[in-house]
Amino acid sequence: MKLIFPLLCLVIVACNSNNDNKETAVAGKDWALLPFSKTDSINPVLLPGSVLTFKCPVRNDTVRWEEKDVFNPAALVRNDTLFLLYRAEDSVGKYAGTSRIGLAWSADGLHFTKHPVPVLYPDNDSLKKYEWEGGCEDPRVVEDENGQYFLTYTSYDGDKARLLVASSTDLYHWNKHGPVFSKAFDRKYLDQWSKSGSIVCNYQNGKAVAVKINGLYWMYWGDTDIFLASSPDLINWTPIETTEKKLLT
Repeated sequence: MKLIFPLLCLVIVACNSNNDNKETAVAGKDWALLPFSKTDSINPVLLPGSVLTFKCPVRNDTVRWEEKDVFNPAALVRNDTLFLLYRAEDSVGKYAGTSRIGLAWSADGLHFTKHPVPVLYPDNDSLKKYEWEGGCEDPRVVEDENGQYFLTYTSYDGDKARLLVASSTDLYHWNKHGPVFSKAFDRKYLDQWSKSGSIVCNYQNGKAVAVKINGLYWMYWGDTDIFLASSPDLINWTPIETTEKKLLT
């Protein structure tokens, strides 16, 4: 009985502590974006469609570039306007559609207007071998301290997903920089599966601005596991390894 009573007290304290943490998390206005409520009268805010067409430079043919799907957007505010960079798929090709990144904007966060053509897509460039014909997927975006945008996205060549980065000053025109791990550790991770790069940032005046910690930018990335990488410039990234030269999870 002497052992059971302390253990019972410990369980009660732990349960109360968990409840307290949950209540604190729900009430935590300093970090939580609360409350959320669905506006079913206008949902979904984006739909696929066959109206918008695009002359694909790789196929050399016109495609309905968002006919199959629209999903996985990154959101940001620019000039008091909410922008979405979203993944769109056509219905052509051996992978049930090629993905491209589209752009939409809204003055109220509810009603969106689409740019008629994708802003980031596979092209006849040096990155075609990584992006074709699966495409460009799953955008995530931050700004740097000078207002330049950096977009991490996933390329898919039909065999591997790779994490790539592009930059822009206006959200419409993007400069591709290639795989984020193209230089680190003598290209050790270039041909390994990588995706979903989320760069650590601060929110400043409603904007997600990449922040340096100990002189470097940091990024969480991965798929079934979450890894860490650092960068001096938001373009060239180095995965963090353990002492056994394996990815730190």
